[in-house]
Amino acid sequence: MNASRRHCPGRAARWQPRAGAALLLALLAAPAAAQAPDWRAAAPALPLRGPQRPITTPVAIGGAGWGPWRHICREQTDRPGRAPTRDCLTVAAVQPEPGGTRLVLVQDRTGLRMSVLRGTEGRISEFTALRADGTALPHDEVRDGLLAAWRDQFATLSLERRRIVVGEDFPMAIDGSSRGGVCRAAGLDAIAQRAVLVARCAVELAGRLRGGDSEARVAIFAHIAVDVASGVVLAQGYATRIETFTGNGRSKGVVVTPSRVILE
Repeated sequence: MNASRRHCPGRAARWQPRAGAALLLALLAAPAAAQAPDWRAAAPALPLRGPQRPITTPVAIGGAGWGPWRHICREQTDRPGRAPTRDCLTVAAVQPEPGGTRLVLVQDRTGLRMSVLRGTEGRISEFTALRADGTALPHDEVRDGLLAAWRDQFATLSLERRRIVVGEDFPMAIDGSSRGGVCRAAGLDAIAQRAVLVARCAVELAGRLRGGDSEARVAIFAHIAVDVASGVVLAQGYATRIETFTGNGRSKGVVVTPSRVILE
């Protein structure tokens, strides 16, 4: 999940967390079928094998550096009614290193090559642009912006090694929020023969729009599937609710867009 670059590109100067504990807990609750249409229902479903099993004991996630995935793809709908756009990274190389695993990622659309070092605990300690010969590229404003967007995206896919206990919330990195998102485990399942922990995540952000007095409030609700062996989030399906306001606080309207990120 990435709010500031992917959902309101170029609009919000800075997001600040606005949700208190009660609101985040309400967002994490599953939508009730008997109620009026809930914007969270726009979040795409995960490609789970099913049936989902309850969590009865603490689940240890992480430890493995990576998995069999060769593509990281995100599908994003910028406006309601439009077909989603798809942007992928190809995993060109996976190399174990002391203290972690190095990945070479190539953006299919632009050819941008990126070197990523993921530590054994799941932390991303390096994310740089590369030439074809493997040497680092000099700074470039446009390329650096694209690199930063993918770095933020990758950070949401890499959870640190931890034990997840039933009923306890755990954090997820969210670009633009110092607090990040809050996730709650929902059960155990599988995707493509990989054991996954299924969870619901939520965050609310707010920020003033550039070039005026208007503000926007963003709420994100997501279903995620975390690969148990590696701690990598191999599937996300989320809905983003954006409400904008005039300078006097009157709502200008609400837009809800679905997006998903999946490792293939």
